[in-house]
Amino acid sequence: MNRKILTMFVFTLFTFIKADSNILVLKPYSDIDSSYLDDSDVNTIMTLFIEGLREHHSGEIESSQNICSDNDCALDQLSKTNNDEIIYSKLQKLGSKIIFSASILNVDQSFSSKATAMSVEDMEQVCLRLSKSIALRQTLEESADVDNITEKDEQESARRKSLGRAGLSIGYLFPFEDLTYVDHNYNLGEDSEEVEVYSNLLKFYWNYYNEFKNNTALLVELGFAPPVIWYADLNFLKFQNKLDTSPFYGGGLGFYSVERNNDWSDDIGGEHDSGMCANIQAGVVLYRTYDINVMLRTKFIQIFNEDLDRGIMFDIGVQWKMQTRDRGYTRVVNRYPILDIILDRN
Repeated sequence: MNRKILTMFVFTLFTFIKADSNILVLKPYSDIDSSYLDDSDVNTIMTLFIEGLREHHSGEIESSQNICSDNDCALDQLSKTNNDEIIYSKLQKLGSKIIFSASILNVDQSFSSKATAMSVEDMEQVCLRLSKSIALRQTLEESADVDNITEKDEQESARRKSLGRAGLSIGYLFPFEDLTYVDHNYNLGEDSEEVEVYSNLLKFYWNYYNEFKNNTALLVELGFAPPVIWYADLNFLKFQNKLDTSPFYGGGLGFYSVERNNDWSDDIGGEHDSGMCANIQAGVVLYRTYDINVMLRTKFIQIFNEDLDRGIMFDIGVQWKMQTRDRGYTRVVNRYPILDIILDRN
């Protein structure tokens, strides 16, 4: 009986799990003058589009030099092959812009999407964005990630144009053991002491944050939790995706100064219990592809000082892009530098 139930379960599972389909991609139809976009440019765009598809589709992808501009033509081409679906696309010019639209369909259903390139040089990012939109059946907005932001998005402030960001954060530090701080109050030459015990401290920090192509980042932070903690940290972060909401984890090293009192009556000054520090952390970055984003984070710290102080931090911060504009001109850096030569326009 159990074997029969297991067999039925496995059969049902394989019935509902559908492997990625085989797709036929036609050469884009272009009504743009060849003096602006010639046949070799169109083939390059097709190649980039297919490379983008392969990042999000595990099935077979076949290319064809045949061209279609409507569903009927595309379905006729599909019927002559063993593929499950077909993609046809169009390139149209509007002023200096290029509108790239694509449709994926079979005999039962279809899905369409389109993106706008502000210039020929922007077509690489547009190909990456549109191919993801088509492969995953997402709207163009849903398919945005840190690798496929277009020049149009940048003009609409939908992402930073440089990898560097600066920011400010606020949060709380909760030491695992209460921190004692002796506050010396000198009044008319007399020293009075007030012992303060802290089970939590309000903390602030400034940070500089830099992303890399492999979905990692370095975060430098300088912070303080007055009157007890002053610190500097260098953190390494690893993101879990490239979307607007990006969870991350990481760790870092730093130097922490733990103040024990403010007795400045001698040449030595107040008492410090300083040491190197290691941390592990996790959190999430919100609005990651935008000019301004928000970071929520939890961080455990272990200070290697005399008392081996340790604790946990919770903070929220705002970061903004750091960029230099060259008279309003934005350069789009291609992942395939040869495009700068192939698609060069004077």
